[in-house]
Amino acid sequence: MKFVSVSLRTRFALGLGAVLLPFLVVVVVGQFYLLLRLTAPLEGIVRELTEEMEPVIRMQMLLLQATMPINRYLIHGDPDERRQFVQLRQRVERTFEEISSERFTLAEERALVGSARAEWAQAQRLGEQLLHLPDPVGNAAAARDMRRFDTHIERAMSALDEAHGQFHQVIERNLAQIRVSHTRALWAVFAAFAVTAAASLFTGVALARSVTNPVDTLRQGAARLAEGKLSHRVVIHRNDELGELAAAFNTMAGRLEADQAALKQLATHDGLTGLYNHHTFYVLLGDELARAQRFKRSLSLLLLDIDDFKRVNDTHGHLAGDAILKGLSELLGRQARAMDRVCRYGGEEIAVILPEADLDAAASFAERLRATVAAQPFDAGAPLRITVSIGVASWPAHANNAQALVAAADAAMYAAKRRGRNLVIRYEPALDQPATPGMNVDEKLRGSPLRKTP
Repeated sequence: MKFVSVSLRTRFALGLGAVLLPFLVVVVVGQFYLLLRLTAPLEGIVRELTEEMEPVIRMQMLLLQATMPINRYLIHGDPDERRQFVQLRQRVERTFEEISSERFTLAEERALVGSARAEWAQAQRLGEQLLHLPDPVGNAAAARDMRRFDTHIERAMSALDEAHGQFHQVIERNLAQIRVSHTRALWAVFAAFAVTAAASLFTGVALARSVTNPVDTLRQGAARLAEGKLSHRVVIHRNDELGELAAAFNTMAGRLEADQAALKQLATHDGLTGLYNHHTFYVLLGDELARAQRFKRSLSLLLLDIDDFKRVNDTHGHLAGDAILKGLSELLGRQARAMDRVCRYGGEEIAVILPEADLDAAASFAERLRATVAAQPFDAGAPLRITVSIGVASWPAHANNAQALVAAADAAMYAAKRRGRNLVIRYEPALDQPATPGMNVDEKLRGSPLRKTP
C-alpha cells in the first residue's frame, strides 16, 4: 500500500503511543470503520454520477448535431447532407442502445429514456422526409416540418434531463443512508471513548476530530454535488488520504461543471457564429417583451439578412460563406450595446433585440449597421464585401406579442429585399396587405408609405 508524507496510520501511531492498548484498538477500528462506511460510498457516488452523465451528455450533443444536416439541406439543398444525417442517426441509435441497456436501472428512468427514443423516432422520420424533398430551399411546408422536427428533438432532450433528475433522487437517498451510518459509527466511537482511561480522552477526541471534520466536509460536498451545485469545492489542506480524496473530489466536480457549461453552451448558442441560437432568441425576446410591458419601455427588433448570400457560397464556397457569417457576427457584437441581444435567427438571417429603443433609435442604429457592413471587407480567403437588408419593428407600435413583432420585422426585411437590397425599412401596415391585381410588388411598394431610413 502506498504511503504519503503524513499518513493516517502515522497520525494514529504518534497520537496513541502513550495510551492504553485497548484504547488504541478501539480508535483504529472505529476510525477505519468511519472511512470505509463513508469514503467508499462517496467514491461510488462520484463514479456513478460521472458514468451516468457522460452518455446522457453525449446523447444530447448527438441530438443537437442531428439537426444540422437537415437545417443545411433546407438552406442549401446539398444532397450530401443525407449521408451525414444517416451517420449521425446510426450514432444516436447506438448511444440509445447503450444507455437503455446499461446505464439506467430504475423503471422511471427507462420510461423517460424510452420517451426520448420515441421522440427521436418521430424526429427521424420527419428528417428523412425533409432530406428527400427534391426542392427544399424556400419551401414553406418544409420549414413547418423543420419546426416540428426541432420540437421532437427538444422533447427528447427534456426527457433525458428528467431521467438524469431521477438519478439525482437516488443519490440523495444513498447520501441519507450514509449519514445514518456515519452517525451510528460516531456513537460507537464515542462509547468506546467513555470506557477508556480519562488520561486518553483528550487525545482520542482530538484524533477523532482530525478525521471527522474533513469527512463531514466531504459529506457536505457530496450532498451539494448531488443537489446539482457543481461549482462547490471542498477545502481540506492535508497531506494524507483525506487530502487526496478532497483533491480527487474537486477534480471530479470541476470536470462535471465544465461538461455542464459546455452542454449549456451547445444548447443555447449557434456552433458556427457563437451567437444565441433560434430557440434562445425566442426565450430572450419573450423576457425582454415582458420587461418592456411591465416597465412601460420601448422595445425594437432588427431582422438582418445578407444580400445574395447564395451567390457567395456558389462563387467562393461554403467555407467563405461561413467566414463571412463569423465576421458579420463579430462586427454586430462590437456594434451592439451591452444590453442588446444578437442572435442567429437561421441561415444568413440575424436578429438583434434592442431593449429600451424606440422605432427612430432602432432605425438609426440599423442604418449605422448597414453602412458599416457595406464598408467592411470580410476576410474569406480573399477580401469580400457584402451588403445587408434590415427590417425594423417596435413594440408596442407594431405588435402586441413576440410572434407578431418577429413577423413585422420579417415583413419589413423582405420589403427591403424587394426594393433593391442594402436598405433599412421600417415596418408599415401596408406590408401586410396583398398586392393590387395588375400591380407588381415593386410598384405597390413605391406607392406605399414605406421610407428608407437616411
